[in-house]
Amino acid sequence: PAMEGKVIVVNICGIRFPGTDVAECYESIATSIRRNHTLEHLTWGNPISSEDHADLLIQSAINNRSIKTVWMDNCFHQNGVDGCRALVYLLTCGKPLEEIDFGHNGLSGIDDVAAALVTNPQLESLGMMGNELNDRDAALIARALEQNTNLQYLQLRRNDITAAGFETLQAAIYNPSSLNA
Repeated sequence: PAMEGKVIVVNICGIRFPGTDVAECYESIATSIRRNHTLEHLTWGNPISSEDHADLLIQSAINNRSIKTVWMDNCFHQNGVDGCRALVYLLTCGKPLEEIDFGHNGLSGIDDVAAALVTNPQLESLGMMGNELNDRDAALIARALEQNTNLQYLQLRRNDITAAGFETLQAAIYNPSSLNA
């Protein structure tokens, strides 16, 4: 309650939740996120221990109408929690997020993420640095970018994308063949 109405940035990183109280900790944090209507930027950098906890955090960010930026770095791949599923949920929730960063989450096989990008969410910036993405993933993203007119910044550093994958991306976002393109 002390944070509500006062804090615009919350950065919750490097925290170890006690095993016996982990559910209570997540519920308390999610409630605080939902209630703080001045909160614009949420950063979560802790291993998420279950799909239920991931859903709780994501849903609290969606329910808070003032949040425009969600960074969830290095939190999904340790415990088998599906980061792609969480990212798709954020992309397709209908909330006008400006920036999502899902770096270092072991994302791979991003078919659903690319399909969500095709729906042209209002998102301006997407970070997927250090996620084991490969040329196939780059091709999926490239096809999505052909339909997406809102995304302005895409961070793909430190993935397994080769020059061929980056050429596919470049062809999707820069086509000098005609003036209209």
